[in-house]
Amino acid sequence: MVVELDQAAPAGLDTVEQRLLFSPVDYVIFFAMLGLSALIGVYYGFFAKQKQNNTAEYLLGSKQMKVFPVAMSLTATHISAITMLGVPAEMYKYGIQYWACSISGLIVTIFMVYVFLPVFHELQTVSCYSYIEQRFDKRTRTLASGLFMFYCLLNTPVIIYAPAICFSQVTGINVHIITPVICCICIFYTTFGGIRAVIWTDTLQFGAMLCALFVVMTLGTLQLGGVINVFKLAEAGGRLIWFNMDPDPYLRTSFWLVSVGLTSMWISNIGVTPECVQRFLTIPDMSSAKKAVWIFGVGHILVKLFSVYNGLLIFGKYHDCDPIHEGTVQKYDQIFAYYVLDVARHIPGLPGLFVVGIFSAALSSMSTSMNTLSGTLFEDFIRPRFALKDQTASTVVKVMVMTIGVICLLLVFVVEQLGSIFSLAISVSGVTSGTMLGIFFLGMFSPHINGRGAFWGAIVSLASLSVIAVGAQLEILGGRLKYESLPFRYDGCNGFNVTGEETSTFYRDAPGHDNSEVPWVFRIGFMYYSLLGTIIVIVVGIVVSFATGGQKERVPLNLLTPWVRPLYRSLDYTPENGEYKLARSCEMTDIEKIPK
Repeated sequence: MVVELDQAAPAGLDTVEQRLLFSPVDYVIFFAMLGLSALIGVYYGFFAKQKQNNTAEYLLGSKQMKVFPVAMSLTATHISAITMLGVPAEMYKYGIQYWACSISGLIVTIFMVYVFLPVFHELQTVSCYSYIEQRFDKRTRTLASGLFMFYCLLNTPVIIYAPAICFSQVTGINVHIITPVICCICIFYTTFGGIRAVIWTDTLQFGAMLCALFVVMTLGTLQLGGVINVFKLAEAGGRLIWFNMDPDPYLRTSFWLVSVGLTSMWISNIGVTPECVQRFLTIPDMSSAKKAVWIFGVGHILVKLFSVYNGLLIFGKYHDCDPIHEGTVQKYDQIFAYYVLDVARHIPGLPGLFVVGIFSAALSSMSTSMNTLSGTLFEDFIRPRFALKDQTASTVVKVMVMTIGVICLLLVFVVEQLGSIFSLAISVSGVTSGTMLGIFFLGMFSPHINGRGAFWGAIVSLASLSVIAVGAQLEILGGRLKYESLPFRYDGCNGFNVTGEETSTFYRDAPGHDNSEVPWVFRIGFMYYSLLGTIIVIVVGIVVSFATGGQKERVPLNLLTPWVRPLYRSLDYTPENGEYKLARSCEMTDIEKIPK
């Protein structure tokens, strides 16, 4: 660890501020991990037995991947740098109500295992959006694919920007310099190594991330005198908010916002997106795929809860001297990186390992987005229009990966002008995830909904959520929409009240700010965006379907979730009016006796 004196320290202080920076050992560890990631891409791209010269191998690993690396890859993909950096900062500023995400994680895992996975594993399609074409029509599939592209191009830059500001905090290197370097390495191994390189680099990077996380948590807990002391300090500072049951939808966070709002977003992002479905299809059988989902579910919940605990560690460390007020940290999103350097300043290499973990989380998410988006665009837009040989198709997909990576890199410089990475990431995801989940819910749970209903439900949902999210972001940038933080003390900072003019020992961010002048629709909690989008799709879809005569053809049972298949096996279908009626030979109580 290198400690530099900051010559710009305010006059009047007895000591100058110290700026914590990387040591040479930290740099070695950091770039060694990036080098290993690149070497994995080189191996699978040029030396492995499985050549990346066809789309089945490049996108699905010939469907011969093992449970553990796939589960680790999934976990690494969904534990992005936003989780590692944004969640602790959110807990430090607003309290730990986000712990309720563990409830969402459990519900999501159950939905994935018993609702979505059986359908996709039976269909065995590279793009999960081919399901939409089979269930509804081609234009709804095209809309869904375009929506996924929109989501990836908006969300991936946020994911990249998070570790870039972390690295800037610990090295002093401008984000505009480090971001292109990191992105180019990720683009390289994703382009040449295919899904195998993505999965194995994710596994390696996730291991590094967990090691760093556990070491930092252990050190931080010991420095504060144990777990009990950590919670005592948090309680004294008002950070232990377990059950804020206020149903007000305009709050920044509450039990309902987290447990209900995030559930719909995660069901969509995990259950019906190509980046997850594609990985499950790399596993050859259903039982193994279910094991991978459960391992992923448990890992996902634990790392989220660890991030919540890290927020408490930060508060305990700085409970009487806020680093933002002191000027040692510029943004709340950088505070966890600063905390790690502060806690581990006497352990060479540990800060480097931690920042490697942060970047690993970002790289795994970025590589997954590039690989999956290129595969989705190829399957949905290029393959149906052009007859390409396998090797040519593989080359086209690789070029698409590079193009997507460059676009995401350029958009990073737009993201840095926006607000908190935590709220920004959830807002971006909420706009698309709710619409997507609504489409799949309509398709898998009801045979009555037709393509028109699904299409127009998605259009209305996307338009509505886009207006809400963009409007809210403009209100935030204009300073009209703010949320009052919990109090931060600064009476423990160096030079406190040296002039004798201080009248308080704490401050709040946006104290007493009134959002009532902001239009109500822009004040809706960003965690509700996905749920709101899902509801809009379902309501509009049902209305439009019935107004246009409903589904005219019988829906194949394999396009319905296993939960509802027994019911529709028992129904007769009349194609002339698109109605289902209870079969004469079958009573509702005998549904379970009907052979599959």
